[in-house]
Amino acid sequence: MNQTERIYRTDLKLLRYFLAVAEELHFGRAAARLNMSQPPLSIHIKELESQLGTMLFIRHSRSVALTHAGKVLMEEARLLLQAANQALAKVEQIGRGERGRVELGIVGTALWGGLRPFFLRFMQENPTVDILFREKSPGMQIALLENHEIDAGIWRMATTLPLGLTGERLRSASYLVALPRNHRLAAYSAIPLGELRNEPFVTLPAAHSDWSFLQKVCFRAGFSPNIVREAVEPQTVLALTSMGVGITLMADSYAQMNWPGVVFRPLEERIPADLYIVYDASQLTPILQRLIGMLKSADIEEMKETEAL
Repeated sequence: MNQTERIYRTDLKLLRYFLAVAEELHFGRAAARLNMSQPPLSIHIKELESQLGTMLFIRHSRSVALTHAGKVLMEEARLLLQAANQALAKVEQIGRGERGRVELGIVGTALWGGLRPFFLRFMQENPTVDILFREKSPGMQIALLENHEIDAGIWRMATTLPLGLTGERLRSASYLVALPRNHRLAAYSAIPLGELRNEPFVTLPAAHSDWSFLQKVCFRAGFSPNIVREAVEPQTVLALTSMGVGITLMADSYAQMNWPGVVFRPLEERIPADLYIVYDASQLTPILQRLIGMLKSADIEEMKETEAL
């Protein structure tokens, strides 16, 4: 093993003892500063010199001076101890939930609607916490959770979860029918699901979206949706809808945005598009716990507003 590969096992405590003597240049004053007696301090300094194989101090009968090696170590020790204190303080803050990082799997529409202001508030109130969003399908989020690659996942609908994962509802939401502006059903204030029986549908791929669930809803209503076109992005689906290619079902958060040529109508039979957060309770950190609490308050505040109307 060469010199650069050598592993040093010097205790940080020895560096603190050394730094006190180096700054005071007097063993007695350094011992008083460290709240200890002088003989043990002298022993610790000799121990450090022995570990490093070099003299750090030139000792005279009434004075102490630093060797060249001692002067270099004084500067390096200051940097080391400062870095150690910063690292430990950072870890302590993470333990208290004051700083750190939360990595979330998420469906894109979760950032619209009721949750968006609460994410914004959390980031404003916790500027030392980074939130990273990874837009993934529910199936992919479950895989990432099981591999501990994300801290939590957010998607729509209650899902049968693998053992070890916990799900909590964050916000009540519904699917709406998105129609071309001049469509005959645009005149309805609420549309019966059966009225969609003979309509052409434009959808997202079932494997990467909620469409497998929505297909089952249509099956239970007695028909199979006539899917004439699939698109990868929701905005493409809505663009095709505006052109009259077909209709689609979208979460109500999309209705908050302006889509030229598209109107949204509720269904008589509500199809839930509730948002859930899913996580491994054994991996729950103080930061994630606080974030979940804030996001859950979105639904509570919405219910209060509804009751007040």
